[in-house]
Amino acid sequence: MSLIIEKGHFVGLDGALTEIKDKGLFPTTYATDHATAASLHWHSEEVLAYLVQGKTYFLDAEGQKLWLEPGDLIKVPARTLHAEGDINEPLVMLIGLAEALPMDRFLLPRDPEELRE
Repeated sequence: MSLIIEKGHFVGLDGALTEIKDKGLFPTTYATDHATAASLHWHSEEVLAYLVQGKTYFLDAEGQKLWLEPGDLIKVPARTLHAEGDINEPLVMLIGLAEALPMDRFLLPRDPEELRE
């Protein structure tokens, strides 16, 4: 599987929240003004991330930068290698999850070696 970006998919916070609700997902918010790029990893659950404010990129399994700006949706299928990019400005992303989980159990980064097992 690969990352899927839908450019200009929604308009504003209300647009993202409406779609998350319509899909029956549980919303959570990621907000920061600075972060260093993550290492390549995967998650056991599918992730839908709606970029509401700021700009950033994701890296796919081949290391290609996929740029995101407000209004973009990125779909990260379960068990798909990726990495979140550097963040150097205020950023707000809504994340839609299929299951409501405690903070210490959702979106845990998994080691790429585990995919080979």
